[in-house]
Amino acid sequence: MNLSKQPKPIILVGGGTGGHIFPLVAIGEELAAQSKPFVFVGEKGGREEAIVKELGWQFQPIAAGKMRRQLTLGTTLANLISAFRTIEGFFQALRLLIKTGATAVMSKGGYVALPMVYAAWVLRKPVFIHESDSVMGLTNRLSARFAARVFTAFAPEVYPNHDSRYLQVGIPIRKTLRQAARLRSPKKTRPLVLILGGIQGASAINSLIRQVVKKLVATADIVHVTGEREASIYQKLQDSLDKKDRAAYKPFSFLDRELAYYFQAADVVVSRAGSTTVAEGALFGKAMYLIPLPTAAGNHQVENAKTLKREHAVIMREEYQLSPDKLYENLSALLNDRAELSVLGMKLKGYFYNEDAIEMIIREIENGQKK
Repeated sequence: MNLSKQPKPIILVGGGTGGHIFPLVAIGEELAAQSKPFVFVGEKGGREEAIVKELGWQFQPIAAGKMRRQLTLGTTLANLISAFRTIEGFFQALRLLIKTGATAVMSKGGYVALPMVYAAWVLRKPVFIHESDSVMGLTNRLSARFAARVFTAFAPEVYPNHDSRYLQVGIPIRKTLRQAARLRSPKKTRPLVLILGGIQGASAINSLIRQVVKKLVATADIVHVTGEREASIYQKLQDSLDKKDRAAYKPFSFLDRELAYYFQAADVVVSRAGSTTVAEGALFGKAMYLIPLPTAAGNHQVENAKTLKREHAVIMREEYQLSPDKLYENLSALLNDRAELSVLGMKLKGYFYNEDAIEMIIREIENGQKK
């Protein structure tokens, strides 16, 4: 067998949060379906490693260093250590690119992506990056100068210094969700509110929900993704409710395969304003009530939500604007206005979902490989 004739893989690199991981998973699913080789690169012990290995894909870890932006003696020392880890990751990435003969790198950001992007540039491998948010993350800002293409979820004009390399494609979404979105909504007797805190959870949203659960379950069912750190608190909350209300309130630490079902069934989705979650809501055409994380890097969640609000595609409330009573009042009003729910869902889907996102990205990468 002539090994030189074997197809060479694409590197998919990114990690840390679901927003960095799941769009790459969506791209990987399509590459696998087309029998095109790829290697998923992330940080050892990171969330991405567990997710990728469960899918049965090839995973290669490299070292990565997280840069702290607040400068103190402690963070300065931590940043120094991180710099050495990034250098270590760079040499690991070089070896991996040479060993696999990879023809391109697709980066979704996260600190683990930076050494791989630099290594690809040194070896003159084409680099492609994807930015989901309206404010570009630090890794993508540092990587953009080396990129053959910069894929974006929002219009290129949103990003300072955009140029002809920027291409709006939307956000790649996993196959299970795309398939579920084609199905009919499950029959139910009461409205359903889906609360999403993400992989890491959202303490402020959790706290607000805890204070309105007993009132809200009187008229709606609640599915509450709490995050692992606070899961036990909300399990105890469910246990404290009477039998009827316990059935109406379902807390989960995390949802994977079941997420599609609850997205389809939901009337309103309450979440942070991370773009991947919003894109998943857009896929299902759901009304979304966004509470942006006020401490997100570059204030990107607030900017995401403001951009979508200007399109009349979401309801946005910042944390400082909310109290339990205000949240209950807002959700009750939404649940009683079917026309508003429908309009919000249609506008969000029209503005923020592109069914061709994965196909466009793979086509651009393949075109870049030929140059």
